Amino acid sequence: MLVKINDSSRNNVKVTKLDIDDFGSVITLRELDLELPQGDDSVRQTLRHSSYAIVFTKDDSEVDGSTIILAKGVTTEELNNEKERTVRAVQDKKESK
Repeated sequence: MLVKINDSSRNNVKVTKLDIDDFGSVITLRELDLELPQGDDSVRQTLRHSSYAIVFTKDDSEVDGSTIILAKGVTTEELNNEKERTVRAVQDKKESK
């Protein structure tokens, strides 16, 4: 899931789940308080140094208390590129009909 990092502590991270609509706008879906994995500092470090991230949770759960198992930081430039790809994909789909 695409998230904005709001705050992090030793054991958890507060995030805002995001989505990108057909017009390339970033939409706030909901706030989540996710657990960081025990014994793996790499996820915490990734989130600490990122404003946005793609995170995967145990069992693909998207509820408070879910444990993050993998995180990839996303730069603002990468987020903008994804927004542009979304708009292009929607336009291409409309043109092919």
